Amino acid sequence: KPSCLPRPLLGAALPGWYSERPAMQRPSAAPRAGGSQYPQLRLWYLDHHFWRAECVRLCLFMNNVPFDDRRVGYEELYGSGMLTFGTFPALEVDGRSIAQTHAMAAFCGKLTGMYPSDMWQAAKVDEAFAGLTDATDLVTGTMGIRDPSEKIHVRQSYCQSDGRLTMLLSGIESLLQQNGSTGLVAGGSLTVADLALWRGAGWVFFGA
Repeated sequence: KPSCLPRPLLGAALPGWYSERPAMQRPSAAPRAGGSQYPQLRLWYLDHHFWRAECVRLCLFMNNVPFDDRRVGYEELYGSGMLTFGTFPALEVDGRSIAQTHAMAAFCGKLTGMYPSDMWQAAKVDEAFAGLTDATDLVTGTMGIRDPSEKIHVRQSYCQSDGRLTMLLSGIESLLQQNGSTGLVAGGSLTVADLALWRGAGWVFFGA
């Protein structure tokens, strides 16, 4: 368990973290074909609980937005036609693809009211996603190290007081402090960034 995980993020990794947060108000939308106010959504990913897909799943699930949660193998993923950059997850929207986590989360956040309309708060949500992505890329970059001892050494160096992972996670902690240490990234309501940080913290703390 990495010692560099900031205390607010450690708390965010625990079950029930958001149970007392204010209920989100679903935005009104013009009826679509067939009477649904939502587009046809299909989330493409492996059967993994990784934050990149989980923040989208949770955003849609918590707001009762119907979607097809496609948890498939590599062959079906690559055959879906949705992997614009050759990476996953991907969100299919009425047959068209959104293929970057931040873009998917922003789309679903705006669809459900879990993405701020205030420009400053929206920027803070974007900032959190960028910081979490940098931290994730740093950790996943060590997964190709075959020597267990070397992998441990590299990861320990990242978690030193002046280590890169400590710097990135401290930056995320700073975002939470800037918002009054409420446990939320931006404003007074739960956003897709909070969902991403919650699942991201769990991924790091419980064994990335």
